[in-house]
Amino acid sequence: MRCTFLRSLRFRLLFVSMLIEAVMLSVLVANSVRVIDQRLTQQAEIRIQIIEQAYRTALAVPLATRDYPAIQEFLNSWSSAADIHYLAVTDNQGRLRAAANWDPAQPLPEAGGLAVGGDIIHVRFPITYLGVAYGYAQFGLSSRFLSDARNTLFEQGVMISLAALGMTFLLLLATCYWLTRDFTALARASECIGRGDFGVRVALHGNDEVAAIGHSFNAMAEGVQQHIRELAESEQRFRAIADYTYGWENWFAPDGSLQWVNPAVERVTGYTVAECMAMADFPLPLVHEADRERVRRHLKLAQDGLSGQDIEFRILARDGQVRWGLMAGQRIRAEAGRNLGYRISIRDITLQHQAVEELVFAADHDALTGLNNRRAFEKQLSHELAAHHQDGRSLIIFYIDLDQFKIINDTCGHAAGDALLQSLARMMNARFDCGFLARLGGDEFGMVLSGIDLAEAEQRARQIIDDISAQPFVWDGRSFRIGASIGIAAAGPETNSESELLIAADTACYAAKERGRNRFQVFLPNDRYFRERKAEFLSLSEISEALTKNRLLLYVQRIVPLHDGVEPYAEVLVRMRGEDGSIIQPGRFIPAAERFGMMPLIDRWVINAVCSQIAAWQADGVDGPRLHVNLSGLTLADPGLKEYIEFMFREHGIAPQRIGFEITESCAIAQLDLALDFIDFCRELGCELALDDFGSGLSSFGYLKRFKVHSLKIDGMFVRNADQDADDRAVIESIVRLAQHKKLHTVAEFVSSQAVLDTVRDLGLDYGQGFHLHQPEPLADLLHKELATG
Repeated sequence: MRCTFLRSLRFRLLFVSMLIEAVMLSVLVANSVRVIDQRLTQQAEIRIQIIEQAYRTALAVPLATRDYPAIQEFLNSWSSAADIHYLAVTDNQGRLRAAANWDPAQPLPEAGGLAVGGDIIHVRFPITYLGVAYGYAQFGLSSRFLSDARNTLFEQGVMISLAALGMTFLLLLATCYWLTRDFTALARASECIGRGDFGVRVALHGNDEVAAIGHSFNAMAEGVQQHIRELAESEQRFRAIADYTYGWENWFAPDGSLQWVNPAVERVTGYTVAECMAMADFPLPLVHEADRERVRRHLKLAQDGLSGQDIEFRILARDGQVRWGLMAGQRIRAEAGRNLGYRISIRDITLQHQAVEELVFAADHDALTGLNNRRAFEKQLSHELAAHHQDGRSLIIFYIDLDQFKIINDTCGHAAGDALLQSLARMMNARFDCGFLARLGGDEFGMVLSGIDLAEAEQRARQIIDDISAQPFVWDGRSFRIGASIGIAAAGPETNSESELLIAADTACYAAKERGRNRFQVFLPNDRYFRERKAEFLSLSEISEALTKNRLLLYVQRIVPLHDGVEPYAEVLVRMRGEDGSIIQPGRFIPAAERFGMMPLIDRWVINAVCSQIAAWQADGVDGPRLHVNLSGLTLADPGLKEYIEFMFREHGIAPQRIGFEITESCAIAQLDLALDFIDFCRELGCELALDDFGSGLSSFGYLKRFKVHSLKIDGMFVRNADQDADDRAVIESIVRLAQHKKLHTVAEFVSSQAVLDTVRDLGLDYGQGFHLHQPEPLADLLHKELATG
């Protein structure tokens, strides 16, 4: 504490002030003594002059007359003066003639004016009379009065100075305390801040410069505290981001040594932060050996400031699992540009990697059976066909269609059909390794075989048929056996492209079914049957050309009300105009369009054309009927279908109520989720929706609980002979009752005679449709005739 006080500003101010005052007082006292001494000396000189004048006057005559006794008497009388120490008179030869208080035997001391010798001033002066010197007078004058006055003055000056110094010390002490109290508070506050107590503040007094410094200090302390808070919050945010970020973050020094790793490393690898910090060459020990060198190069690039591209690598976790990581590197620099090292970010992409693998797999595989899908089949066929063109390697494809599959699907339901397909797929994948096997859709499969001749292909086709026929299927205690029809097509001059090969194999499969099923048929391009089928079955290029050149035509068939209270409407049908102007029926191009994925394009063309026609009627002020458009199963799976329909309504400015849609029952059951989603879409939009070919599947009534449609179109297989077949009438009656219970309209398809019309009207159906009621005609001619019949 004492040393601290001696080093303090307060002590230094006090010491310096006292030192200055002591020096000044010393100078003042010394000067006062000097001045007083001069004044006393002057007074002594005056007294000497007075004494000298008196002695000269008194001694001149006696000395001139040599009256030495008179001189002695005079000296004796003057020697009694208190300040006269001795008196003596000498002649011109220096002989002592008279003396008082002086031993004549002793020589007189030297004198010369005001000569000071000890405590006596020796004064010697000549005695003259009438201008003639007769001798000298000398006396000793005491100087004690001078020293006493000097000492007294010095003592008094010292006492006054000491008193002044004491008073000054007290005043300076109070003044220093008053002046330095804020400085002391500043010093203490600075020490507190130095110890980390940033909440300390200085109590201020007055508005002087020290107070201004105090205000600045307080403002600085507040700023520092705020900055510390912000730094703490920033560090907390950094910790929250760095320590709890999902990614695995690493910081390496410029020499490559690990400086920091966040806790995410334990989630990814199973190793703790402490274990990782202790590892040599981290993170290389955690990298799969096959990827280690590539990761090492990437780390070197990051260390050199060359981030490069992100790399994927495998991570060896503590539990033995192999995970996938995505690594990115980046150099870290301070604000001044100093190199702080580099940062490595590693993101766990195991799930993404697996998802990509699954997507890659799903892109080429069927979701239900796990077999290759149509896309993979066409890709493989394209590859093998290119090899066939290059080196003449043989190429054969199978088109496999299951027989009696629809019976199981209708009898036992959609779930049973899926289970059967999965069971067959496992068996086929295990046994039929002779070629590239794929599910093309529904109950249809394809196989690409290369490097074998036709005879061997026929033998393998027979084996496939036998294995499928021998495969039993049991569902709910019921046993089923199915067969397979196989169409075989070999690449050759007549089948030199993918589409030609597929059409040839499909046509051969159709022929196998026509000729008894559960058999195979080789496509023979010169056979009469196949020439006729080829003429009927348009190629994909012809369909594409018809779409491009707008050679599709819209026809319409009226849906006629069978009783009052329901409004008539019409179903839109599509035709194609040939290059020679002839009308091509849908049976010649729709199957190919469905088989090869072109139906979504045709259906979109139909939707656009129908909206355009309704908009034209509106422009002419004509109130046309509601038009229904058929949608295929492929179109229903089109992810952009709903957006396209909404866009067409906006583009043409028509109300959704002017158009309805029809989907077949089999299509809705086969794509249940898509169908339900589209049904909800139509209900929200305001479009009516009809379920076409209802009753064709034996599970129809069960699915109707989920299909919130507006009308049911009863399959023509029950209608065409309803006037003669009681079973058909019973089915129709049950459907009508169910529809009435659910408040749905019913439509009888294939009304081919008046008798059938009377029958369905008596059974309570709402609408009838068929050639007996209306022959299909171009949509443009619809309003030229009556829309409804009695």
